[in-house]
Amino acid sequence: MHQITSPSIKLHTTNENQGTYLNTLTLNLNGNNYHLQGGTKDTIYVFTESIGIYVLTINKALGYMGLNSYMTPEPDPINSLFLHNHQEISEHLGNKWESLKAETIVKKLIQYLY
Repeated sequence: MHQITSPSIKLHTTNENQGTYLNTLTLNLNGNNYHLQGGTKDTIYVFTESIGIYVLTINKALGYMGLNSYMTPEPDPINSLFLHNHQEISEHLGNKWESLKAETIVKKLIQYLY
């Protein structure tokens, strides 16, 4: 597994009367665009393995985490896992999950992708 240390991620927004809306996040990797699921305060990690791409999204302040897998060059995730709160995260990764490296988290969560 190889971490992409400076992924090209773009935030697409729309300005309307009531304000600015977040439409989508996209990852550009090797000329392909992938639709990400995440928010503006999320920490996003991108890993590749063979023709697969894994995107880990963590928001410690709001207490959620997601893992999406992509198959080159499909733009949408083929599998995903979303952990809604600290309790669910701890159940999957243990109580000391915050000290784990992102790559270790991905390797542990891959088994739960559906």
